[in-house]
Amino acid sequence: MFKQLTLATLAACFISASASAQDYPNRPISYILHVSPGGATDIMARKIALGLEKSLGVAVPVENKAGGRGAAQLAELNKAAPDGYTIGSVTSTHIGAFNQTLKQYNVDSFDWIARLVNEPYLLVVNKDSKLNSMKDLVEAANAKPGSVIMAGFVRGSGGHFAWEIMAQSADLDNSKVRWIPYDSVGDAVTATVGGHAEVAIAYVDLVKNQVEAGNLRVIAVMADERVPQFPDVPTFKEQGYDADTSWQQMRGIIGPKGMPDDVKNKLAAAVKEVMETPELQQYMKESSLTPAFQGPTEFTEFARQQDTVTKEWMKRLSMN
Repeated sequence: MFKQLTLATLAACFISASASAQDYPNRPISYILHVSPGGATDIMARKIALGLEKSLGVAVPVENKAGGRGAAQLAELNKAAPDGYTIGSVTSTHIGAFNQTLKQYNVDSFDWIARLVNEPYLLVVNKDSKLNSMKDLVEAANAKPGSVIMAGFVRGSGGHFAWEIMAQSADLDNSKVRWIPYDSVGDAVTATVGGHAEVAIAYVDLVKNQVEAGNLRVIAVMADERVPQFPDVPTFKEQGYDADTSWQQMRGIIGPKGMPDDVKNKLAAAVKEVMETPELQQYMKESSLTPAFQGPTEFTEFARQQDTVTKEWMKRLSMN
């Protein structure tokens, strides 16, 4: 009798799970970000959320849980039910944090749902700065260590690694540049506009308006080719620095560990549909974002590869 009851209960649970997956989604999906409002990740996430609302027919409220290099956000994701109703932003910064300050997590602690884009890093300076190139920055830092103040996302973030790569390509002792961490790249850009830092490491979409307004100037782009928004700004290679252009910011979506495959696939398919809309295509073009969509299986493999590369760079830069 007990055995029959157990089997019946299991069957009922299986049917219920199947039905819930088939009906997914039928209530709002929380989209939790690891950055404060206004940054590049925040801007794109909100565009994706609006598209998902149209595609899936449910609300997708965005919540900013900045701080601790993603600690606050990941804590929320980690305790959420793996039912597809809580998702989160992910960038290269997370993978760096897994190997430094957030070692309680690793790439296998979460489900990797969809990779969105890649984007190159660039250096911008305040309008009053006398720096016009990477060479100027290097010479200023060597002449007076600590005089060049650089704003960026937290230490160990994708942007911080990018700066270390830039500095290494110029044989510059990175300790000669004062790195000031902020809770988002947007905050770092705002600080540079306000004169609290002379230099910031950022992306096209975050600095374009400020550059057009004359508040910032771009002095170098870490990409194989010049970006169309700033055609007069040379790449690092053109300036004589062999910076690794394969290191770019990645943006994607993750969820709690253990989400049903069909739910992950449905979410990924909806994300792909949103990214193919004219609105998102135009936004990516204007922001020099490289579409790099991947579904759950491919994105998971990519994350593991990035983890390996991150470990290699940390060892090379003595950041273990």
